[in-house]
Amino acid sequence: TIKMMKSLLLLSTALTASHAYYLPGVNPQSFVDGQQVKLKVNKMTSTKTLMPLDYYFLPFCAPPDGPELDNENLGEFLAGDRIESSPYLLYMRKEMYCEQVCINNLGRGEQKGVQ
Repeated sequence: TIKMMKSLLLLSTALTASHAYYLPGVNPQSFVDGQQVKLKVNKMTSTKTLMPLDYYFLPFCAPPDGPELDNENLGEFLAGDRIESSPYLLYMRKEMYCEQVCINNLGRGEQKGVQ
């Protein structure tokens, strides 16, 4: 009976430990066919300056109502990530080809800043 009690204690400890594991920032989510999937954007970093830039500082298409901050957890906020909404529409398991999001006309000044 002592051997059985030790086995039971070991099993209960193993089960408890497996439920206590949590990886911050990883939140599994399930989608059904056709459900909209949010595409988010983050800050941009340069290999030349290593200074992060806000994604919408560059001439990328923004959502019609303007970008909104969309941090999912405290870790993203503390790490300095700027998770924002984007204008792109994605749907689970739906093939899409060359969807136009917006039109941006870049002058010479904007073209130089992008390089």
